[in-house]
Amino acid sequence: MRSMTGYGEASGENARQRITVSLRSVNHRFLDLQLRTGEELRGSEAALRDLIGRGISRGRVEARVEVRPVAERRASVLVNMGVIREAHGAVHQLVEAGLIDRGLSAGDLMRLPEAFRVDLESADWQPEDEELLLGVTREAVAQLVASREREGGSLVAAMDEKLRGVEDAVARLDALRGPVREEMAAALHRRLAELLAGQPLDEARIAQEVALLVDRSDVSEEIDRLRSHGEHFRAVTREGNAAGKRLDFLTQEIFRELNTLGAKCRNAEMTRAVLDAKVLCEQIREQVQNVE
Repeated sequence: MRSMTGYGEASGENARQRITVSLRSVNHRFLDLQLRTGEELRGSEAALRDLIGRGISRGRVEARVEVRPVAERRASVLVNMGVIREAHGAVHQLVEAGLIDRGLSAGDLMRLPEAFRVDLESADWQPEDEELLLGVTREAVAQLVASREREGGSLVAAMDEKLRGVEDAVARLDALRGPVREEMAAALHRRLAELLAGQPLDEARIAQEVALLVDRSDVSEEIDRLRSHGEHFRAVTREGNAAGKRLDFLTQEIFRELNTLGAKCRNAEMTRAVLDAKVLCEQIREQVQNVE
């Protein structure tokens, strides 16, 4: 099982380019891929999205691709003589007027907007560059997946610990069913005795009323379903496929069963057990939100 949080980075170079790809992912309901590339890679974006999407199914993934030339690129400097002449003339007038004491220096000229332009030799994107890009991206995706799997292992251990707590609470509820039934019968006897003020009680009718109360407050079905959901939850965490949405659904089902069970409780100890289980279930649900 994988988390949706992870990081992967890979680099490579050929005779022309050095390429570094870094991938960072966090939680998201679907796959949200954000590419950060230069203009030279616009034509490669579709291939990059397809490659990353085959390795990652959910999460917000930020992909940064940095391309640097291995060899120095030839540069040419273009001088805008019109701008320089106009600037020189304006400064000369200021000198003659006594407003400044010197003309333009080389440093002043370099700071003039539009006076100089440096052009680097364009490096055409070649098939070998594309092959390098995809290979480096494939390695970065593998590292990201490995990172998410390590984090996923930690999530499984944490959720399993919480699930054991829920199962312990369910076992407490199961053990309390018998004593609670006897307690309900005794409470009904006491209440009727108080109301009838010493008159004889119809034991058959009392047994019938007790049976009705027990039936309305019986939690055996909820306990059986909670145990089944717990087994299913563990089975899903052992699968290698994306399991986040299935685990989220199972967590909702567990919480729903606990709500139903809590509404039937007629005993303070059972109510406490239900509350303990609901707290643990909510903690599991928070962790499930980070599962791919």
